[in-house]
Amino acid sequence: MDNAEVGGIVTGRGTRRTGAALAAMLVLCCPGANASYSDGVAAFHVVSTEAGIRYWRKAAWQQDDFLSELRLADIYGNSADSHYYDPVESYVWYYLASRSALDIDDASPAAQFLHNARHDARIKRAVLLASLDADEREDARERIVYILSCRGASGFDELGRIYDTDYARERPDRDVDFVGITTDSVMQPSDADALLYFHIAESMGDPVARYYLNDIEGRLRGTGIGKHIVDDEARKFHFWSPSYEFYPPGDNDSGIPYSDECEVGFARGQALSLVEPELPRFAIVHALAFLGWAREGIAGIKRFQLTAGDDATGRLTALQSVRLIQTAAVRGDADSQNTLGVMYAKGIGVVRNFVRAQYWFQKAADQRDGAALYHLGVLYKVGPEGIRQDLSRANDAFTAAALAGFRPSMDQLSQALEHAADEPAHPGQH
Repeated sequence: MDNAEVGGIVTGRGTRRTGAALAAMLVLCCPGANASYSDGVAAFHVVSTEAGIRYWRKAAWQQDDFLSELRLADIYGNSADSHYYDPVESYVWYYLASRSALDIDDASPAAQFLHNARHDARIKRAVLLASLDADEREDARERIVYILSCRGASGFDELGRIYDTDYARERPDRDVDFVGITTDSVMQPSDADALLYFHIAESMGDPVARYYLNDIEGRLRGTGIGKHIVDDEARKFHFWSPSYEFYPPGDNDSGIPYSDECEVGFARGQALSLVEPELPRFAIVHALAFLGWAREGIAGIKRFQLTAGDDATGRLTALQSVRLIQTAAVRGDADSQNTLGVMYAKGIGVVRNFVRAQYWFQKAADQRDGAALYHLGVLYKVGPEGIRQDLSRANDAFTAAALAGFRPSMDQLSQALEHAADEPAHPGQH
């Protein structure tokens, strides 16, 4: 399928002319491969607040830029500005700023400024944490994990050190005393989680991760439960994925304040190369319709692109097509959930992950989607990596799919019944 063709087929209408101001903003506010804090300052003053935010998000996300992290935290933490205020997002960036890698060992004025600024970030994150409820704290934790996972091996190494109980004791900056109340970070140390993240970092080529793995494994193997944890994490890290399909979008129409700045690595790039020839066009059309954008034609596609913080071209890229399916799946569309499961199972647009495929098939199956039930049956029957083979659950899924009217399952079920009829009867059969 030609993604550029999607716009024409879905819409059948001409591209609307965008205003000069919008065009200028799209050109000026969209950073390239690299971005810096100073780029954001310039865009903030010349174009708009959102333009500056876009640069600061990229610099903070991909380069752990301390000043950009602080600026984002301040913007999202400003309760006087309802357009951007989000205490969860503010906490996330104060947390990352408080752990940012800084060279502050000398006594220079610059080093002192950085030291004081990081200390202030710790205090501000403590103040925010005291106001977050349990769901917001979990949301903050998942956002932090997502951002760090997007930084590759170094990000997973950082996650491992955050969760390493020994390392946490050496750097007790997770605990801050605020007006007599001790507040804990949302990232609570856990050696099981530390093992998982260090395994991922090692698999991505981090040479230091093995040192941490040996240390934690040595501590845990002395007990029966510890040995089980070591073996379990060594097995399941292959199938890890973040809680989010993509970073939670904000309420702003442009999407820029909450843009997802995960870079496309080699494995993800390979998966994206399969989108055009393998992702069915009807799946994209359906996702657009579910989200309410199909009727607007090319204008609807542009609206979707803006919500992702992308240029409003009216033509979907491979990455945008994947994001479209993901968005519809996250918002509860059973067909898109099943499609996303197939994409994970085949490595189309997303890196192959059978555990994630099972997750999305189950989401759709919970809505009695026949195709998803059938695909769950296939997973349980075959038992690919990460999925335990379970023929009983497979048969149950195939039966449910047949009852839901899914034809391939009905054919398979009927063949199984015909084969069973030729065999000698067993007690209890009728």
